[in-house]
Amino acid sequence: MFHDARWRTLGWTAAFLGLIAGIAYGARMPSNWPLFVAFTLAASLLLAAIVWRGGLTTGWVLAIALVMRLGFAGWPPVLSDDAYRYVWDGMLQAEGVNPYRQTPDDPSLVHHQTDSLYQVLNSKSYHTVYPPVSQGIFFVGGSFYEHGWIVSYYVIKSMLIAFELGALIILSRLVAAPALALYAWHPLVLIETAGQAHTESAALFFIVAVIWLSKKGRGGWAGAALAGAGWTKLYPFVFFPFLMMRHGWKAALAGGAVAVALIAPYWHPAFLDNIRSSLDLYIRYFEFNAGLYYGVKKIFLLATGEDWSKQLGPAFRTLFLISLAGIAVYDARKRPTLSRIFLLASTAFLVCSTTVHPWYLAPVLLLAVLEPRTPWHFHWLATCSLGTYLLYIDGPYWFFVNLAWWGWLVIGMLMYWRPLVDKAFSVMRLRATRKARRILHFLPRIDGRLLRVLDLGAAEGYVGEAIHHRTGAEVTLADVENMNRTKLPHVCYDGRRLPFDDGAFDAVVLYFVLHHCEDPEQVFAEALRVSSGRLIVVESVYRTEQELKRLTTLDRLANRIRSLGVMRGQEPFLRFRKADEWKELGLASGAGWVAEGEWGHALHRKYLFVLDKKKVPPYPGRKKPAPPAS
Repeated sequence: MFHDARWRTLGWTAAFLGLIAGIAYGARMPSNWPLFVAFTLAASLLLAAIVWRGGLTTGWVLAIALVMRLGFAGWPPVLSDDAYRYVWDGMLQAEGVNPYRQTPDDPSLVHHQTDSLYQVLNSKSYHTVYPPVSQGIFFVGGSFYEHGWIVSYYVIKSMLIAFELGALIILSRLVAAPALALYAWHPLVLIETAGQAHTESAALFFIVAVIWLSKKGRGGWAGAALAGAGWTKLYPFVFFPFLMMRHGWKAALAGGAVAVALIAPYWHPAFLDNIRSSLDLYIRYFEFNAGLYYGVKKIFLLATGEDWSKQLGPAFRTLFLISLAGIAVYDARKRPTLSRIFLLASTAFLVCSTTVHPWYLAPVLLLAVLEPRTPWHFHWLATCSLGTYLLYIDGPYWFFVNLAWWGWLVIGMLMYWRPLVDKAFSVMRLRATRKARRILHFLPRIDGRLLRVLDLGAAEGYVGEAIHHRTGAEVTLADVENMNRTKLPHVCYDGRRLPFDDGAFDAVVLYFVLHHCEDPEQVFAEALRVSSGRLIVVESVYRTEQELKRLTTLDRLANRIRSLGVMRGQEPFLRFRKADEWKELGLASGAGWVAEGEWGHALHRKYLFVLDKKKVPPYPGRKKPAPPAS
C-alpha cells in the first residue's frame, strides 16, 4: 500500500513538473501570458493536493526544487524591468560612481545615456532605492558589463539564486517536508527568484537565517543577519524591536555595527533625502494589487466623489506604524515565536502597501510555512497575484486582484474563524461597555426593587448586558431579529407593536436604532408606551450632505460585517437625520425633557436626548410661559 501511495505521489509530482514547464514556456512572450497564468493556477492547485496528501521527504523536495530553479535560471527579464536597474547600478559602481548620488538621467552620465540599457530603464528621473547589500551584488555583476549587460544580468541572477538556495537549506532544518514543498515548489517563488531574480531572493536568506540563529540562542549573529536583510529590502529593519525583546542589546549592537559597516561605502550627505524622495514615488503615485488600499480608495470616492490617492498613501504608512505598535503589545503579552511576529509584521506591511508586486509575497510565504497550520490563505494570495501580470496586456487585472485578496480574506477567516469571532465580539463588548457608560447616570433610581430596563433594537445585546453588569438592573432585549449573544432574555417582535404592557419598564434605551427602522415614529411611540419613566435615545447624526454620504456608506459596511449579512434587510429603511430633527421628535412626544448632548467628529457624530414621562415637559431653548396672574 505504501508502494502504491508513493507511486501516486510520484505521478502527481511528474504532472506538476509538466505544468511548471508550461509556465516556463508561456511566460517568455506576452502574447502567451494568459496561458502562463492558466498553467500557474493549475500548478498551484496540484501543489496543494500534493502537500495535502503528504508522502514527501525533505530530500525529494530539495532535489526537485533545485532542478526547477536550474530550469528557470535561463529566463531573461520578461516579467519585470527591475533587472535593468540592477545592471545599471552595478555598472556605475564598477566605474567608481556611487549609484545613490545621481539619477540615470543626470547630465553627468550622458556618456551612458546612449546605451541600449538606458533606453529600457524605469524611473530614470529617480534615485535608486536598492539598499547596500543589493548594491554589493549588483557591483559584482556590473564588473562584467564590458561583456554585455546580459552577462552582468546572469552573474547577478546566479548570486541571487545562490542566496535563495541557502534560504531553502536553512528552511529545510526548520519545517517538515510538506511545508517545505509549499514554499520551495510554489510557482510564485520559482518565477520571482530563479526566474526573474528579484532581490527578495537574498532577503529570504537573511530573514530565515535570523529565525534559525535566534532559535539557536545566537542573538548577536541574528542581529547581524537582520541588518543584512534590512540592507537588502529595507522593511525588515522594523523587525529589530522584536528581535531585541528576545536577545536584548546584544542583537541591536551587532546589527547596528553591521548596518553601519554596510552603508559606509555608499554614504554621502544627500543619501537619506534621495532614498526618501524615491520611496515617495511608490507610496504616493504607484498603485498595484493593493487590496485594502483599493477598497478604502473606492469607499472614499463613493462617499466624497474625489480621488484620495495622494492622501491615502501616507495615511496607510501611518496605519502600518500603528499596526506595528499593536503587534509589539501582542508580542510582549503572548510571547509567540519570532517567525510568527515577523509574519504578522510582514502581513501588515503588505496590507498597508499601495503597491504589492507578486515578488513581494515570497518572504511572507516563507514565513507562513513556519506556522504550525498550513497557510492555504497565503498560498492562494501568492497564486492569484501572478494573474495581475495580465494588466500589461490589457487582461482581467481587476478580476485577479479581487480574487487574490478576497480569497485570502475568506480562506484566512475560515482557517481562523473561531479566534477571529471571539476577538471581534470581545471588541464589540468593550465598545458596548463604553456606550453604556454614556447613559448610566440617566437611568432612574429605584428603591425596593430591581430597575427594569428594555434595550430596544438590542442586536447582540452587549449594551443591555453592560447595563445589567454595572447596575444590577433587570434587562430585557428586543429586536426584529434574534442576534442575541448574551444570557439576557430576548424578545423578537414585528417592528411595530411591542408585546409588553403599558409602562412595563422603568427605562427604555434606543441606542443607534431609529435610523434603521421602517417607521421610526412608530418605534419611538412604542418605546414611550412601554416606559413608565425614562426614554434614552442615542442617534448617529450629520451636518452636511458629504457627512451624510459617508455615514450611510460606513454604517452599511459596518453592520453587514458585524451581522454577517443579517442586517442587510434593514438597509432600504436607512434614514439618518440631523440633531435638530431628532430633537423635534422628542419635543413633540409630550414627555419631560431631561437632557441632550452631542459629541463625536465628522466621521461619526452622535446625538443623545433623554425624556421622562413623570416630569412636566419643559421648553428646551425657549422661554417658559409666564404663570397665570393671581
